Amino acid sequence: MSEPLRLRPLLILLLVLLGLAAPLAAAPAAPEDLVQRLQNKYQQLRSLEFDFAQATRTGGRTRQGSGNAVFYRPGGTAPEGNGVIRWNYTEPSEQTIVNDGRELSVYTPRDRQLLVSPAGELEADITYALFTGAHSLLDAFTAAPPDPDFQLSEPPADSEVVLLTPKKEQSQLKRLQLWLGADRTIRRLLLEDHFGALTELTFTEVHFDRLPPGDRQRAEALRRLDLAPDTEIIRQ
Repeated sequence: MSEPLRLRPLLILLLVLLGLAAPLAAAPAAPEDLVQRLQNKYQQLRSLEFDFAQATRTGGRTRQGSGNAVFYRPGGTAPEGNGVIRWNYTEPSEQTIVNDGRELSVYTPRDRQLLVSPAGELEADITYALFTGAHSLLDAFTAAPPDPDFQLSEPPADSEVVLLTPKKEQSQLKRLQLWLGADRTIRRLLLEDHFGALTELTFTEVHFDRLPPGDRQRAEALRRLDLAPDTEIIRQ
């Protein structure tokens, strides 16, 4: 099986954090205050669309990827109903990842393979709950000032930065650093796992609440995967 550049389940947390914005204060906020403002915003989020560029460095090798993503909560804002998260990779090869709170589906057309896992059995379930407002970010993470040495490329200019570390050990995440623009939206984030692998995501063309509320057909379309007839379906 090939190794396309793909989001790990835990990276769904990135979608949680990307949709957060708050008015810029006169002075930089304390890390905990900044995270709380993010929490308050994403709980009101109905939909989010964005393009992304990804760089992943493992063992001295860096791979590039890009695509677009959509989050949609058809029932409105949290805690009204679960949302659907869909990541569409276009480079270096096509891949689609869908999480609807019940299952995590990863479809790789080149491999003609679909992997389906119960979300409740994955760490992705924790991050999905965070996104839908079931848990507090500050309950799950310790917020701290940034680590200036923790970066993969030149950071965005004029950014506020916060470092998040899981309070309970996560198998796929050691720490996470966020760069916020003047409007307090996430411009870039960097994750590190316990093996030293770094994953950087940079976001552009971000749109908030552009999708109409209560559109169940749209939610179903985001869940739908157009599988090739001979696709192997593996349930884990």
